[in-house]
Amino acid sequence: MTASGKDQKLTSDRDAEDVRLSPDGEVVTWLVTPLIPSVDGRKWPKELRVYHEGRTGTIECAGIIREYWFWKKGTHVATDCGGIHFAGIETLYDANTLKEVDSFDQAEVPVEKRPEWSTAARE
Repeated sequence: MTASGKDQKLTSDRDAEDVRLSPDGEVVTWLVTPLIPSVDGRKWPKELRVYHEGRTGTIECAGIIREYWFWKKGTHVATDCGGIHFAGIETLYDANTLKEVDSFDQAEVPVEKRPEWSTAARE
């Protein structure tokens, strides 16, 4: 639903899981199904859809999306991608353009040296 009270359909594929609205109310995100099943029975997504200013874009991971979060009230979206276990890649995207702003390999950067967008409280 828009700020003016109008219903807006973002997908017709019934493919949305874990739908979130950014803290500033400007960005909607959701994980795309089908999800990839794992040995333990959990299902993991490979794609994150981002709706902002009338456009929907996709962020895809080489592995699975283990977590995603907003940063700076929703002006940015971050992902933690990789395998089910072990270190992965964290990437920060501009929510408006979906261009990569920053990225690092968790195996190469100790927690105490990671950027603020990775370690700050998740929005």
